[in-house]
Amino acid sequence: MSKFLLITKINLLRLFNSTRSNNSKYKSERRKKSIKVLGIMAIIIYILWYVYYLSKTLMPSFISLGRPLYLLAFLFAICTIFIFFSNVFKIKSVIFDFKDYDLLMSLPIKRNVVITSKIVSLYIINLLYTVIVMIPGYVAYISFVDLPYDGLFFFLLFTIPIIPILASTIVGIILSWLTSFFRNKNIGSYVIYLLVVVIALLVSFTTSNMNELDMATKGINIVDSFSHYYPFATLFVNLLNSFSLVNLLIYIILPILLMFIFIIFINKGYISLRTRLLKENIKTNYEIEEYRINSSLKSLYLKELKKYFSNALYFINTAFGCIILILLILSLVLFNDYMITRFSKILDINEMIKSNIFMIFSLICVISSTTNSSISLEGKSLWIMKMLPVSQDKILLSKILVNLTILIPTVIVGGTFFGIYLHLPFTLFILIYLLPLAYSIFTSLNGLLLNLMFPKFDFDNEIRVIKQSLPVFMTMLIGIIIVIVPFKLLSINTNSIIFITSVIFLIDVVLSIVLHFYGTRKMVRL
Repeated sequence: MSKFLLITKINLLRLFNSTRSNNSKYKSERRKKSIKVLGIMAIIIYILWYVYYLSKTLMPSFISLGRPLYLLAFLFAICTIFIFFSNVFKIKSVIFDFKDYDLLMSLPIKRNVVITSKIVSLYIINLLYTVIVMIPGYVAYISFVDLPYDGLFFFLLFTIPIIPILASTIVGIILSWLTSFFRNKNIGSYVIYLLVVVIALLVSFTTSNMNELDMATKGINIVDSFSHYYPFATLFVNLLNSFSLVNLLIYIILPILLMFIFIIFINKGYISLRTRLLKENIKTNYEIEEYRINSSLKSLYLKELKKYFSNALYFINTAFGCIILILLILSLVLFNDYMITRFSKILDINEMIKSNIFMIFSLICVISSTTNSSISLEGKSLWIMKMLPVSQDKILLSKILVNLTILIPTVIVGGTFFGIYLHLPFTLFILIYLLPLAYSIFTSLNGLLLNLMFPKFDFDNEIRVIKQSLPVFMTMLIGIIIVIVPFKLLSINTNSIIFITSVIFLIDVVLSIVLHFYGTRKMVRL
């Protein structure tokens, strides 16, 4: 048991990127982590407040419909769906392809202890997500209606993540197994990620014009449909409404029993499953082609580009803004009449887009950065790149070019479409290319500088670097601020957009100089 608790503790420390050291040379590292912890705490506090505010706003509507408990059931459904989709994509790397596999398996520790600790660590993290969503809803609920079994509510929280984790693990294993048959394993992952994004945007769009009563009615319908396929939601509501020992035993014992059976199954077939999921399909019909010699910059660029597209998580998370823009364009082309009808009571959709398109387009560019994790992803192999007979400037430039390769086509396609769609005058037509381009260069340079300042090489999972590292958080925060502030302070017209574009290009020049002198020296010292 002591070994199990120790490994679980280490897993959790890694998931939270938390380490302890009394050595003075690690003070700067601790400061970086303190900044990140403060940022995470701020986000958690905002989510707590937002869930509470939304729950308190919707609660009178649920009461008027005679279904007050459906507020908690609705949050239960949201938690379950979120846990399922947030884990289905990373289950392979968490349980089967973790970085310290060789080290842990070489220790005098049974394999079932290691695997069980990984699953328990995953459960604890998802329990935290559950608490963040359910507790504010509970506080909002009891401010209107008394809950007969308050203590039971907190007891039931502990079982909410179990079934979604099991379901996401099974689905994740099946999807990983299916994609293992393809030479390009990322095709399936790209399709799945895009489907999730589309579904999320559709849900957001369908609820954007609803009042509180409409949203409560929609929530009741969602809970009823969800309960039809997932009976534990019904059990959850029934237990809060009227205590039943039989229902309580089913609600608690069945998930724990399923988790126990699942752990036994994984432990017994772990080696076989891991081999199947991580197998590589190697091309055997080699053909000798003409040997081509490229310049050093082009070779580095092609290497970075191949690495980028070979990592589905890296691509989806960094190209998210570009994907949103493409979906927005498609929705305007395919459903423009429907959108105009839907928003007719609020504002003409064309006028709404025209007045905000420069800010929206710029925001899409600043949240799409590949450079804020490109240095960290080199990991322990960074020294290989540094030993190449090329200048550090070319190495850094190759990483910037990858980001611009994603953003510039987006700027061209988006600028052309919105320029024609909104019938922009010539000056604004040119600016709708130039301003997003300026922000694209800015986020590329800014992300790379932040990653050089706060690199993270000791990761056990690439997700930590791509989604949860300090440079990623700071790049998005700084980018959003530098877009929103000028648009809120200035009255938006042609002259102000020219001014903003000129200032951002000037900042790009300054960042380029900083990257040349500071970035190259920092790269050598890493």
